[in-house]
Amino acid sequence: MRARVEVEEVPSGRRQRIIVTELPFQVNKARLLEKIAELVKDKRIPGIQDLRDESDRDGMRMVIELKSGEIAKVIENQLYKFTQLEMTFGVIMLAVIGNKPKS
Repeated sequence: MRARVEVEEVPSGRRQRIIVTELPFQVNKARLLEKIAELVKDKRIPGIQDLRDESDRDGMRMVIELKSGEIAKVIENQLYKFTQLEMTFGVIMLAVIGNKPKS
């Protein structure tokens, strides 16, 4: 499962930002923000300039501001690789119909 993200231009037009509006199942938003900040500090993802949580009662919104000249798709793929913005978990797709299991 992947988080739902959007890329938008900053009004000045020189930079972009990644907006995260939904997270995968069982991902803690606070821990995710800490992990992204740690990756930026360790220079594993050097293209991030600012990280904000703009969530309110209307919904979740994480804003990741990119440095000027960075490609949003590259940073997005790095976030999927190094954080919990992309997760996998197993699901058993089995039903019991007439006392017999069917998949």
